[in-house]
Amino acid sequence: MKTRPIVLLCAGLALLVCGGFAAPENIAPRLAGNWKLDPARSSQIKPWDHEQLAISLKGDAVEIHRFLTWGTERRADDLTTVRPDGTTVTAQPVTYWLDTWYNNAYIGGDGAKRVRGEWLEGGRILKLETTLALKAQQGDVPVHIYDEYRLSPDGRTLTLFELRSTRDQVLTFVFTRA
Repeated sequence: MKTRPIVLLCAGLALLVCGGFAAPENIAPRLAGNWKLDPARSSQIKPWDHEQLAISLKGDAVEIHRFLTWGTERRADDLTTVRPDGTTVTAQPVTYWLDTWYNNAYIGGDGAKRVRGEWLEGGRILKLETTLALKAQQGDVPVHIYDEYRLSPDGRTLTLFELRSTRDQVLTFVFTRA
């Protein structure tokens, strides 16, 4: 009879531990959906006027599709697919560097970005680390980008904090559900 409390305690601990591992599956789907940039609360995206994200979960992968517009005729998009297990690096082709307009930098190296992702805080934060090469006047420059997509507790706001090895300040982009 004395073993019963120990068995119940072990079973409770096992459920608690397993529940911790299952947390990304419970919270992460709330990240999925369409998001629209709130320019008043965000860093500049010039020359672009508008940005939208479409985030989808496909099996063990996350797809982040960015859509940018400038005026009525200029449109561009970028797709990032990542397996957020903390170790898998996915290589993806990049045809155009969307985040530079004023500094004459273009995609360099092999024309690909390499992305590794990981869930943090039980799936409330998606962390991405991207490496790529940009072609500048001096030749190819390696670039490292650290992104955190943070979902608000109510699930209505998505804040992206971005650190780039080519910039001294953190970029902040605030998105609301579209």
